[in-house]
Amino acid sequence: MIRFGAPVFTDPIKKTGGAGESHGSSATDPVALARAVKKKGYRAAYAPQVDVNDRAAVRAVRDAFAEEDIMIAEVGYWQNLVDTDTAARDRNRDTMTDALRLADELGAQCAVNIFGSYCRGNGNSRHVGMNFSDDAFDEAVSMARSFIDAVRPRRASFCYEMFPFDITDSPENIERLIEAVDRPLFGVHLDLVNLINCPRAYFRSGDIIRDCVRRFGGRIVSAHAKDIRMKEPSISVILEEVMAGTGGLDIAAYLHALSELPHDVPLMLEHLASEAEYDTAAAHYRSVAMQEGISL
Repeated sequence: MIRFGAPVFTDPIKKTGGAGESHGSSATDPVALARAVKKKGYRAAYAPQVDVNDRAAVRAVRDAFAEEDIMIAEVGYWQNLVDTDTAARDRNRDTMTDALRLADELGAQCAVNIFGSYCRGNGNSRHVGMNFSDDAFDEAVSMARSFIDAVRPRRASFCYEMFPFDITDSPENIERLIEAVDRPLFGVHLDLVNLINCPRAYFRSGDIIRDCVRRFGGRIVSAHAKDIRMKEPSISVILEEVMAGTGGLDIAAYLHALSELPHDVPLMLEHLASEAEYDTAAAHYRSVAMQEGISL
């Protein structure tokens, strides 16, 4: 069953989480936050921003969301795990470990990050060929094992989000990672838009999501909801995220594939600029779900 969710706005001037930024709201009042999620009709939420060492605050968040039957989808940490600056890389990996520990304490589905990029600083938008190398694959395996083995989570998975600029750019590579990492709590974070990296993929997104579900099944722990459009007319390939319903993603196939999984999976909207935009995107996803007879 799908549990639909999105960022919520308890503060009318709050900035939303963009690419590579936290989607979570402040946890200063977790009861109010959980109720705001439920008021929007959502059944899943991004983990609020809370210090893993503040046990009382962590417990308050966990209890508040459980009271409203809101699944905490993910703790997102979006700093470069393969930063070429050694001090920054070590700091980022330590914080990623804390993010997985927080996810487990909150009862979240997963802690998630992209693999990163072999550069200094931002690994979300600086891309190099080494990101696709055998060494990168081996490092992804080693890192995943180190995070999971350090935390020994009880339920939260560690995940690399699918991303077109590194070794997680295809279902085949993700399946290879699952086999190589060889840890039950190495999970799959589905972002269908991030697997659309060429015209062939753009026109067969339904086939891609069905392939992902066949390959990964119960490993799928969280997913992102958005849309993508290929620029036309254009000789070069230009793909961009757009408002749900204005692109070419096969949203119906996405919803059907996730709804057929035997466990609850959060499907989370992201990367929009305002509460109004999230409301518009949510309305589109819900209208498709209703047409297809799928419960969100």
